[in-house]
Amino acid sequence: MVGDFRHAVAVEAPTGPADPPTWYCSVEPAANTVVDGQAAYFLRGRYHPEITLETVLEFEGRRLQVQAVTDVDERHVSMTLVAVEVRGRV
Repeated sequence: MVGDFRHAVAVEAPTGPADPPTWYCSVEPAANTVVDGQAAYFLRGRYHPEITLETVLEFEGRRLQVQAVTDVDERHVSMTLVAVEVRGRV
């Protein structure tokens, strides 16, 4: 994917693989932000209906647990997330 959404992230919904299973987004470390001892990230991309607070994302060998989801303008066009890196199985 070309442009701002250049990172391919695997989406694992609570019930198993999501449809679509890959979400193209931008991934940025939340500089100096740690949530309960875990590194935090901001993710931004097109709306994906299966991304919720129960979703786990996999990006470059890291597992990210979604902590906040914003459906920008509530239009189901784009979304922003806050996620934290977790160790072990979620």
